[in-house]
Amino acid sequence: MSVNQILRLVLPLSALALLSTVFLLSTGVDPQRAVEMSDINVEELTREPRIGEARFAGVTIDATAITIVAHSVRSAGDLREDGPVLLYLDTPRGELEFPTGRIATFRGAEGRIDQSQDEIMLQGAVVLETSDGYIMTMPTLISAIQTTHVQGMGGITGQAPAGDISADTVELTLSDEETEGYLLAFKGNVRLIYFPDD
Repeated sequence: MSVNQILRLVLPLSALALLSTVFLLSTGVDPQRAVEMSDINVEELTREPRIGEARFAGVTIDATAITIVAHSVRSAGDLREDGPVLLYLDTPRGELEFPTGRIATFRGAEGRIDQSQDEIMLQGAVVLETSDGYIMTMPTLISAIQTTHVQGMGGITGQAPAGDISADTVELTLSDEETEGYLLAFKGNVRLIYFPDD
């Protein structure tokens, strides 16, 4: 018998023996053990169902498009029941697009959508940024749902196109002038450190 014939016989038999050893030594999967080893809290999911990567979009009565995206969303009650919606958001971010095309974005660590209060609230190092070059950080931001009205509170710090700015609160509303798009108003202990252009 030649070497090639021996290899043709021995190699397939060796592969078969190796596969049978793998299956003989493998253990079955214990579903209970798999749940214990996972990072998922089954009891919490049962008590508070969550939706991953949720997105909400709409238009205010004054024609501003609003979009909210969150890593996950959980409800405080049964969504099948009638009544106002209350949702809790994980790492939410939002965008306001004004009728003129200008944009304001905001993001935070956590938040909620409260239909009964007509508000979206973000907390935890909230950042509000406008397409005109304002970038502001604040502890809390509240945005109305039905109208264009955003209020940051708890101390505002950030950058304006002209320099650094700080204030107690900031308010963003739709401007009466169609050419402006929105009105950004800083209130309470307003301080601007002006940096002239070189």
